[in-house]
Amino acid sequence: MLLGLSSLSNGEDESDDFEISAVAGSENGDGGVAGGAILTRYAEAVHRAGGGHDVDLEPITAEMIDTVGEAGLVDAAAICANFNMMVRIADGTGTPLDEGTIEVSAELRQDLNLDVLTSKRLADGT
Repeated sequence: MLLGLSSLSNGEDESDDFEISAVAGSENGDGGVAGGAILTRYAEAVHRAGGGHDVDLEPITAEMIDTVGEAGLVDAAAICANFNMMVRIADGTGTPLDEGTIEVSAELRQDLNLDVLTSKRLADGT
């Protein structure tokens, strides 16, 4: 949902051609987003490093600066931190999706196979 809304804040039509499946690790290159391939690799590296894996972030950080610039790197790091924070808060408090979000996100959750995640199963008792 936030990804679609961010395109609107940039003055882009939400229906512009981007591949939402790229955020789930598909092999769709850049997902239709400028710098999308490096951004996806960066997000995955940060996630792995934050999960306790031994990840050298220096090479991907240098590549990020070369591709999207220092400001782009800072933005990407802030977005990774924000999404990490939101997920931890939602999981930690057991926050369920509200009815409106359940309805509008059904197809997206199915496309990304999100309903099989542990936090989803625990939330609805399945």
